Amino acid sequence: MTMPALTGGLILSACALNVLAACSNGAGPSSASGAPQLSAAHPPSADACERQPIKIDDVAGILSAPVTEMRPVPGDTQSCEFSTAGFPAITISIRPGLGSSTVEAWIAGRMPLTASRLAGVGEAAVWQAPLQEVIAQQHDLLCDIQVRGGAGDIALANDALPQALGALCNRIFAAG
Repeated sequence: MTMPALTGGLILSACALNVLAACSNGAGPSSASGAPQLSAAHPPSADACERQPIKIDDVAGILSAPVTEMRPVPGDTQSCEFSTAGFPAITISIRPGLGSSTVEAWIAGRMPLTASRLAGVGEAAVWQAPLQEVIAQQHDLLCDIQVRGGAGDIALANDALPQALGALCNRIFAAG
């Protein structure tokens, strides 16, 4: 991968994360104090890495390098990063109350990048190829899984990656 292509990919990733963060601000149920409420299945006291059913062994084989650590994303209690010793990583975000609106926005073309529908994942899902990201929902629970890295960092064939990430979302939905 060339440096301009890698830089462009990083910029697109940052843009998509900003869009996702903007979509999550102020959305979802809130209490009388205005603070977001999480469902009982996703208590705010536990970070995303502790409460989700996906563990390091479950993501093995997606990246070429072994995943060595599972850690919360700083500033985002709903996301967990599965990192390698280098740059490649997989980030899983689970956001209650944002699934339907987020996936519908992608399907309707209201996001800055295009996505294609992904069958067999939750109630609705899309694949965003340049960001290597599955965005899926079931019962308004958003599952967003993104792979960071270039073609040489991914152990799967291009057409197998969306299905592998979708299968992880389906495991999350089944556990919810």
